[in-house]
Amino acid sequence: MDINNAFEIITSKFENTVSSKGYTRETAVSGEEELIALFVGEIAYSIVYTFSNKRVVLRSCAVENGEPDNEWKNLATWLFDPETDGTREAESIGEDFCETVKGPKQKAAAQKQKKRKKEGDGNVDPLFLANRMVTYFPELRDEIAYEMAHYEEFRGVTFAEEKIVPRFAEMIKKADDKKIEKISAGLAAIYNAGDLDTKGIITYDMLNAVESDDKFIKLIASFSDNDKKVTKAARKLRGKEIKPEKPQKSRSYKTDTLNKM
Repeated sequence: MDINNAFEIITSKFENTVSSKGYTRETAVSGEEELIALFVGEIAYSIVYTFSNKRVVLRSCAVENGEPDNEWKNLATWLFDPETDGTREAESIGEDFCETVKGPKQKAAAQKQKKRKKEGDGNVDPLFLANRMVTYFPELRDEIAYEMAHYEEFRGVTFAEEKIVPRFAEMIKKADDKKIEKISAGLAAIYNAGDLDTKGIITYDMLNAVESDDKFIKLIASFSDNDKKVTKAARKLRGKEIKPEKPQKSRSYKTDTLNKM
């Protein structure tokens, strides 16, 4: 899908939501590296798509004398790959951005997003993964909002195991090769940019929930050679109980000295 068309779908949905609150869409300068849409009202919002990492980000900052102060804070981040994503994904992103800025429930949920990764560290967290899965399971949107409204921090692993993994396994069971190829590309991009929790959820939970070895191989087709090795190694542990490592007792220099005497 042409990224300009996708970006227009996302920003138009957002504009329809915030215009009723007095926000106006301002002229923003896009370039070869990114697309930008700016909305100014009580505060400022911007939606930015970066070509290099294929991410679309909703940001906000304060307004001073009618102008954004440019101290931007990220509110939501999604991956959008024009080669594999289409209208459905663009509409889902637009809807998520609208939900992010609507009503006290969403605001309260956003305020509880602690320990979010700093911009530029290249990491994608479990919340990002969960939001990406909304593309396939729209009902996750309300479940994510509930999770964030009722817990101090987003419980990435618990949420994935309870809400994502069963649906993912069932979806893959019914998916044809074309759909699996698309899912593979999306998972590979998230895995490549993911933090350790996200990588663990993908390898040990989502991929290991897939019963068919043939479909497992097709799902990791888009992964790098090194990442394929990791996922295959994790698959060997499928169904096995992994015992935590026993902590070793530490001995002081004084203890070692006494033992030698």
